[in-house]
Amino acid sequence: MTIQRLKCDLSPELTTCLQLKDCVRPDCCPTRNPIPYDAECFVGDIGKELDQLIRRHQRMFVKRKRLMEMAVPNRRYCRFVPKCACPFPKSIEMVRPCDAQSHTRTEQLALPMVRRLLQRRRTAILVGDSIGESILNRWLRYSYLSLYSRLANTQPLVKPKKKKKKTEKQLARHEKYIEKLAKPKKAPKPAKPERGEGQFDPQRLNQLACPKAYLEEIKPKWELTSQMKDYKATKRIKQISQPVMRENVHINETPEKVSPSALHYKPSARIKEMSVPLTSRDANQGMADVKENPFGIAPNALKYKPSTRIKELAEPKEFENTHIRENPFAISPAALKAKASPRLIELAKPKGG
Repeated sequence: MTIQRLKCDLSPELTTCLQLKDCVRPDCCPTRNPIPYDAECFVGDIGKELDQLIRRHQRMFVKRKRLMEMAVPNRRYCRFVPKCACPFPKSIEMVRPCDAQSHTRTEQLALPMVRRLLQRRRTAILVGDSIGESILNRWLRYSYLSLYSRLANTQPLVKPKKKKKKTEKQLARHEKYIEKLAKPKKAPKPAKPERGEGQFDPQRLNQLACPKAYLEEIKPKWELTSQMKDYKATKRIKQISQPVMRENVHINETPEKVSPSALHYKPSARIKEMSVPLTSRDANQGMADVKENPFGIAPNALKYKPSTRIKELAEPKEFENTHIRENPFAISPAALKAKASPRLIELAKPKGG
């Protein structure tokens, strides 16, 4: 037999907006203080509150068709359906992403300082206040993300790194360094006394007066020991002890035979000309490479017949002299028609007239 439920039923069986089946509902979630099923008295009050919310919504938002279409949620059902409504062992902290962003200067300045929050969180941890610690953690996150914290470059706390234990070698080196630092500093040497002109230092004079001591290098006598008598040289030492035999590159003991083609070769006229040694020039004689008749004309040049283009280029160019007129005394018609101005007439008169 199924029990008929009202719309205003708020019993713990409805943990979310979806109703769980009895087979899915675990036994660890007992129903505590259930609401009676005949609670029709709440329907009127709930309806009034819903009407007020709808009116407030209509006043606050501008109704537009596109905005109202976009406001409809894509998912009509609840996203998460918990199978068990038992109280959680840990405190749940709900932080919305939009709450972390504060857009006004007053909200940014109103956030508490990180240093004070850290100090209060230490006291909360010592006392064991888990709820206060979670609240302080949230405020710490807000203050770290604020604009002024970013400008001040405040960094979150980092756990200190554990120092590695030094090895015996490092400890010994460290002890030597400490002993070196622990040694007392040497007293500075007294300054040399100032000497005037003509004075001398007697200690320096005695030091220079002492003769120099020369140590003679006495070579020990060579003795044949018993170990040297029984010594046997290795193959490598015998190989190194032999002198290096280098080939004589400059002398060819076995010269190669001359090829038969070289014996029957006949040089050309050009090779014979190049094989003749150059003649040295004497002071009284002229140049060796000067021809006997340097002004003689070659026979090919005498037989040459020039083309029409070469004849055309060989003729001298005629330039028109534009500076000399044909009739230099002729007067232009414009000058005959011109009328002199009174200023020109005045200037044309001879001086002193």
